Amino acid sequence: MKKIIKTMKKIITAIVMGLLSLGAYAQQDAGFSMYFFNPVYVNPGYAGSREAFSGTIVHRSQWINMPGAPTTQSLSIHSPIANTNVGLGLQVYNDKIGPMKNFGLNLTYAYHVPLNDITKLAFGITGMMNNVSIGWDQIHIDSPTDPSFTGGVDASWSGDISTGLYLYRPRFYLGLSVNHLLQSKFGFPDGYSPETAKFYRQYYLTSGVVVPLGENLDFRPSILMKYVQAAPLVGEINASFIVNQKIFLGGGFRTSKKINMPGLDNMIVGIIELEITPTIRIGYSYDYYLNRNGAYNNGTHEIMFGWDINTNKTKMSSPRFF
Repeated sequence: MKKIIKTMKKIITAIVMGLLSLGAYAQQDAGFSMYFFNPVYVNPGYAGSREAFSGTIVHRSQWINMPGAPTTQSLSIHSPIANTNVGLGLQVYNDKIGPMKNFGLNLTYAYHVPLNDITKLAFGITGMMNNVSIGWDQIHIDSPTDPSFTGGVDASWSGDISTGLYLYRPRFYLGLSVNHLLQSKFGFPDGYSPETAKFYRQYYLTSGVVVPLGENLDFRPSILMKYVQAAPLVGEINASFIVNQKIFLGGGFRTSKKINMPGLDNMIVGIIELEITPTIRIGYSYDYYLNRNGAYNNGTHEIMFGWDINTNKTKMSSPRFF
């Protein structure tokens, strides 16, 4: 009997881990629609660039009304070190889909080099720790007393590195970064670990600019390109109107080419951010799916809370568009 139970767990573990590692039509790391309000999640070179002790808390609920749909929480904080060109950051995130959970803890170091009075180039590196786990008791089966699915949680830790370059000035930025450079593997002691059970490298290209349209109106378009081996190439374009440098109102379009299937996987995104005070901001986004999945869920909601606290005696640049 114990041998049968172990065999069943191996089979299910192999299937679930294969889905996580290859992603079917998804990316391994959670994606955020409001990534441009929290660029340090995408590029470690961003750490310390806001000239303040900055933080962002994000909650994302995907595919509303679908059982076992993904939910993600993220906390990112970063700050420049006084009288140096160094920025430091900390990121904690929790990504859950069905019985699987990916908990991450990242520490970031960035060095900023002034190129002229308003332009800087930053190099960043992040040490990553991921804990991938399966909660067997969260799998719904016909026989709840089946001993194969009453055995708590299996978990695996793995370490990795990400790095990035970030070129920026008050109204422009360009970033290039790579996550999971080491492509670290993960597996469970009592389960089967397929060769594909690893974090694949993820490549990001991001850029944005702010164009003044009037005394109290600016226009901010931005793009993101993301590529992961064995997953669709994701392209996203966003545009926001900025009113009185306090209200960001806009939207976006995201597309990805499916592997071995015709057509594109598209969605549209609506986004709003409000600067409540000079130090506090909140944001909300809604994703609507244009593919067949859109008929089976109520979209994706994302909420964000951020802050900037000036810990230095020097005056912060104002306004902050990125």
